[in-house]
Amino acid sequence: MTSTSTSTTLPAFLGPEVAADPYAFYRRLRAEAPVHWDQNFGGFLLSRHADVGAAYRNSVFSTQNYEVHLEPVFGRSLLQMDGSEHSRKRGLVTPHFRGKGLESWLPVIARNVNLILDRSVQNATDMLVSGFRPGKTVDLLGEFAYYLPVYVITDMLGLPHSDYDRFLGWYTAQVNFLGNLGRDPGIDALGRQATAELWEYLTPVIQERRRNPGEDLISALVTAEIDGESLDDAEVRTHITQLLNAGSETTGKTLASAVTHLLTERELFERALSDRDYLMAAVSETLRFTPPSQMNGRKVTEDVEIEGVTIPKGSVVMLLIASANRDERRFANSETFDPDRSDLDHSKAFAASGEHFAFGFGRHFCLGAMLARGELQIALNTLLDKFPDMQFADGVAPRWAGLKMRSVESLPVTL
Repeated sequence: MTSTSTSTTLPAFLGPEVAADPYAFYRRLRAEAPVHWDQNFGGFLLSRHADVGAAYRNSVFSTQNYEVHLEPVFGRSLLQMDGSEHSRKRGLVTPHFRGKGLESWLPVIARNVNLILDRSVQNATDMLVSGFRPGKTVDLLGEFAYYLPVYVITDMLGLPHSDYDRFLGWYTAQVNFLGNLGRDPGIDALGRQATAELWEYLTPVIQERRRNPGEDLISALVTAEIDGESLDDAEVRTHITQLLNAGSETTGKTLASAVTHLLTERELFERALSDRDYLMAAVSETLRFTPPSQMNGRKVTEDVEIEGVTIPKGSVVMLLIASANRDERRFANSETFDPDRSDLDHSKAFAASGEHFAFGFGRHFCLGAMLARGELQIALNTLLDKFPDMQFADGVAPRWAGLKMRSVESLPVTL
């Protein structure tokens, strides 16, 4: 039994070699050191599917301590809670993201898809408005995929589209803060500043909704009660901040990644055009093959042994979702993008029992997974309906980037 892995030749987790090609690093981890201590990071890395799944199921792997670094930008959020506290406060918003609550938002998604594609959005740089049309070259990530989920969640919160650019700036700075594993002080400072500005913006909005509640999510939060007590303004701000971030970054990246995979092999795109069930299978495979959120952090509350390695109490452990999702022990031809694969149940792609970990697993499974499904299904079907001849601009496939959050850097396509 040992408290460290045996491999000494692996590159540093936060170094440039891993940043350039994390999947090559993950292959080595799974083969050489499935439970690996990284000195530079100051924590353990779990890379195999079975071990990551076991950690998600084991309450010893807690979010309460590790995710404290989220507090400067989120406040004390659901991501930091465990047990009954997590269950009670998650229950405040869960009804709006499933069943009839979710169905009521589907027209909002469709309206916003068409708003962007047909009328487009106001360009923050030159204040021009121009629509998408066949033959036009656009950055589908920057001009569509990032806009859509922010528009949808701001509609759900009852916040105006006219403030979109402010929301985009705030959440971008906050997401950069969350992905700042190396703790660059400049990135940290921008994240904290964004949160201060967002919360200053939200305080009068929350107070107004207390006086005049409507049908939006902020009104639902200010009128909700837990054991007879209402949420205070700080708790409401925290919920809103988490919803804005969770509802934007991952969905936009998944949409862009799915389109990238379909266009990389043209026959996949053509098949998706004629078979929309296949389209959603491709989305499911995208979540396995290139998940937008590549890892989740935990701290262990007591000593725990995995693969013969003892992880001491209090240790930081990074659950490498992206590695687990390509574990050859779980998925055949795991390094191949294959929507037809038989070892991934696509019907569970957006469920807490899913066979990939793109949305986490178990008690901390992503609250907005089904909303993301609705956004992706409506947006991708609309794109294929309107632009069946879509292709990479100049035939050039985009570049992938990112460690904690990963997708293509941009997605230039000719519609």
